[in-house]
Amino acid sequence: MEEITTADGLSRLRTDWNEVEGAGEPINPFLSWDWQWTWWEAYGEGRELHCMVVADDDQVVGIVPLQCSAGGPRKFELGGGADLSDHLGFLFRPGRAPEVVTIALEHLLRGDQDKGSLLFDLHYLVDSSPALDAFGQAAGRLGLRRDLTQEEVSPQVVLGQDFDSYLATRLNKKDRHELRRKMRRLDLERPAWSQVTQKDLGLKPALDAFFVLLRASGAHKVDFLTPDVEQFIRRACARLEERGWLRLQFIQSGDQLIAATMGFTVSGSWNLYNSGYQPDAGFLSPGLICVAEGIRSALEEHCHTADFLRGSEAYKYHLGAVDKPLWRLQLSPAETPLVSP
Repeated sequence: MEEITTADGLSRLRTDWNEVEGAGEPINPFLSWDWQWTWWEAYGEGRELHCMVVADDDQVVGIVPLQCSAGGPRKFELGGGADLSDHLGFLFRPGRAPEVVTIALEHLLRGDQDKGSLLFDLHYLVDSSPALDAFGQAAGRLGLRRDLTQEEVSPQVVLGQDFDSYLATRLNKKDRHELRRKMRRLDLERPAWSQVTQKDLGLKPALDAFFVLLRASGAHKVDFLTPDVEQFIRRACARLEERGWLRLQFIQSGDQLIAATMGFTVSGSWNLYNSGYQPDAGFLSPGLICVAEGIRSALEEHCHTADFLRGSEAYKYHLGAVDKPLWRLQLSPAETPLVSP
């Protein structure tokens, strides 16, 4: 077991990280080295890195990325940041998840001199995932107190064979009628509209346009997109574009981009991270249509799932999504008080 505590060590871990990632469960973009490293670059100041690397002989079998605030109570959280990452967890080779997390937690427990201040506060663990199960098993073995609460949902659609079968089998009659009506209206009002992507526009112009549309969508989007967050997303997207995962998709009408989605496609899943639209075109429902076109594109790439990630916005259910719970798991020695949500 090796505990990585420096940025240099995290940087050098990239090759092993990618090997474990490719050998294990369907890839989670928020657990990729690219996302985790970019987050640490942006937000690592004032925090301690505790990236736990478990090996069997010379082969890395699991990586548990943890971090905590420097000084003060020892509250370990998963790397990637709960504000910016939608699904969290750790990496492991098939069948090794319980062993990996038990070794990692046992190491931290053994090394902590003040057991009464130690807490693992783990956000956005996917329902019924091996990671969630493994943390629970490890807690039982190590005698840790457990507190499990649902903190969010991640609505998902299991896709069919093509867009027509998706509409026919995943949408109810009312939602199917409404989506088709909105698409016909867009066709009538803007007959030359088209979908374009970052491949057509170039990455920087596409990101520039995306952030304009995101901010135009409402005050809550403006509040989210601080300069630091924008810079983080730009850096993360550049790295995910290199891996072929980034999907920036726009509805273009004439010389205007009127709606946009940002998503990551990997392991047969299109993961919708954020979206925006031009309010002046709101009567055409371009935001909803842009997401629907994202589903169409995902089907053309043979994706089996569209994951709308965190949040219970109404449009997700109009597009056939079904809730998948995301859990917060807190682990501590029995005498340690838990932190309220």
